[in-house]
Amino acid sequence: MTAAASGPPPGPAGHRGLQDCERALVAAAARYGREPGEEVVRACIAVLESLDALGPVSHGTGADSLRVRTLRVLLCASELWWRDGDGDGTVGIEPWPAVPVHTLVARAEAAAARTADRALRAAARHMAGQHLVVTHSLDAALAALTEAVGLARAAGDVFTELEALTDLGHCTVGRDMKRGTGMLERAETLAARSPGAFVRPEEAELLPLTLARLTGHIGVAAFDRGAFDTAESRLRASLDRLSPRHTPGPYAKMTNFLGQLLTAAGRFEEAEALLTEAVGRLAPRAAASTHQGYNLGLLGKLYLEWDRPGQAAPPLLAGWDQLRATPHVSLLPLLRNYLGELLMHPSYGLRDVARACELFAETVQECRRTGFQRSEIAALMLGAHGAWRLGDGPSALALSEGAVERLAETGEMPALRSEEVYFTRYEILLSAGRAGDAGPWLDRARAVLLAKGRTIADPAARDVFYTRVPTSRSILAASGRRGQRGPTP
Repeated sequence: MTAAASGPPPGPAGHRGLQDCERALVAAAARYGREPGEEVVRACIAVLESLDALGPVSHGTGADSLRVRTLRVLLCASELWWRDGDGDGTVGIEPWPAVPVHTLVARAEAAAARTADRALRAAARHMAGQHLVVTHSLDAALAALTEAVGLARAAGDVFTELEALTDLGHCTVGRDMKRGTGMLERAETLAARSPGAFVRPEEAELLPLTLARLTGHIGVAAFDRGAFDTAESRLRASLDRLSPRHTPGPYAKMTNFLGQLLTAAGRFEEAEALLTEAVGRLAPRAAASTHQGYNLGLLGKLYLEWDRPGQAAPPLLAGWDQLRATPHVSLLPLLRNYLGELLMHPSYGLRDVARACELFAETVQECRRTGFQRSEIAALMLGAHGAWRLGDGPSALALSEGAVERLAETGEMPALRSEEVYFTRYEILLSAGRAGDAGPWLDRARAVLLAKGRTIADPAARDVFYTRVPTSRSILAASGRRGQRGPTP
């Protein structure tokens, strides 16, 4: 067969094919945040299939570069639908309903390695870090994200460095609050200094989402430090930049963080409205979602704080079912602890303190493997309450001691009320007849509580924090019995 009869020469045809694929990739990225994520994912799948059909060119560096770049957009747009696949997660969107996420990440890393391009390797390691924090452990995720930041910086790829540093800072807060906050501050400085420094055209389309996530993660870190007003401002700014329809995953995640803050501040009606709306937006989607599971669970936790255990059970149990269908190693222990709290509640019709204690012990064991220390400390604290209610004083003392010791080792932990950990130790010691040992723990709990209150500028909102949150009320009441003055208005 002659060359003319067989069609265009492989080189030029392949070159044109790569150009077409790149244009399609950039167009897909431009749709992200403006159109439903499913459509972006399908467009990315089409690009990947086109790359695989290019013949000899599909094995070259140009095609591998486009594979990595396309997979980054695909995984970003599909986060809401990641599924369980033997613990590895799948993209649950037709025509790829059961493609394991770890397979896509491995494909990106292999393609990046073949190119020997440090910027592409950085992007692939960032994808790996995002996946590992969901499916494996905090340590594994931190290692991948740290490597991604280093590779991106060495390559001069500001966008990938910004993306990876945003996630690294957020994850590091769970291990070292001060260090993680510093990383987020560096990411914000990087974003301000290099607003248009893009190695590849699709990065300009992804930047708004990255900046929204960074703003939200800075807000989360502020909340974790007890700076309520700053945290709320940042989280609301993040939500303003996100679309509940077109970026449902990030929107649901930031809604959850704001819901945590409003609940912790005693603003129960606002938290209920926010979380109910968020759950309602995702309810029409038939597939389970980690974000939906977490928001349902948090709605249940809100009702527990509000002393409404009957209302807490339905969303909490539904959220637990969703998370078991879409396992997320950092979220499962959080909801398991919420479920244990429900089972311990005196007014809950199916109260089962012994089963609650089993759940707390399971969380402690699991978190020592995965590295998510905040849930471990919370489970130790809650387990102390459970043991005391079962009449097991020695275990209650040991568990409450373990909680304060772990908190001393880790420092302030995200999504964990330090004042509650200290107050639990006070209560257990006092109940054991050790009032002298108990007093300093109440003092510490009160100091943390008042410090948080001082970050709320509005006196009425500050009073809500002191009077409506059960832990706040209990600490101030116990302090009053010891003759200490209440908080200054």
